[in-house]
Amino acid sequence: MSRHDRHASGMPRWRLVALALYPGLVFASLQLGRPELRSLCLPLLAMLFAPLLPGRTGRIFLVGAAVALAGIALFAPALALWPPGMIFVALGLWFTGTLRTGRTPVIQRFAELVHAGNGTRPPAHAGRWLRAWTLAWAAVLVGIGAVALWLAALDRVQPWLVWVVAGAPLTMLATLWLELLLRRRAFPNDDHPGLIRFLLDVVRIQPHHFAR
Repeated sequence: MSRHDRHASGMPRWRLVALALYPGLVFASLQLGRPELRSLCLPLLAMLFAPLLPGRTGRIFLVGAAVALAGIALFAPALALWPPGMIFVALGLWFTGTLRTGRTPVIQRFAELVHAGNGTRPPAHAGRWLRAWTLAWAAVLVGIGAVALWLAALDRVQPWLVWVVAGAPLTMLATLWLELLLRRRAFPNDDHPGLIRFLLDVVRIQPHHFAR
């Protein structure tokens, strides 16, 4: 695999650093007793998500809005805690929207991308299963987001950090594992990957793959 292919198949390193810096800044603001430092999180998030937008105008608007909100967050630091919850809720609603007639459920699209990457084809009999798990994931994502938003609204910084850094990822990991275990029971004759390979297959899928 070429360097270009490796880069295209995973999340860019700078984006991983930006993701780590966000809770890191919140933690630093908590330890230093300087809640206004959280305002820096908003431009950081804009830099993280701007490349995902298709047009230059949208990217400029996102960065400009983030800078403006960062100014407000200097006086209302809790505002900097809202984006993760909003993102999770938005993802959950997007998952739900793909269940409409004429659209491909997100989990079905994930399955197609994973099988395409492995040179295989998804089983034709899994349609209802993939649709049901799209709904299940929508509920999980909205639930994760609702907890994060609740903690942000209360400005409970320490519990918010624990939830965003550990609780949310562990909940998603547990959901992936549960789906894999139940799928093995539902389709015992199919070929099922181990948990590690399954996770690697999922992580390999990037947002731009859904635009193809």
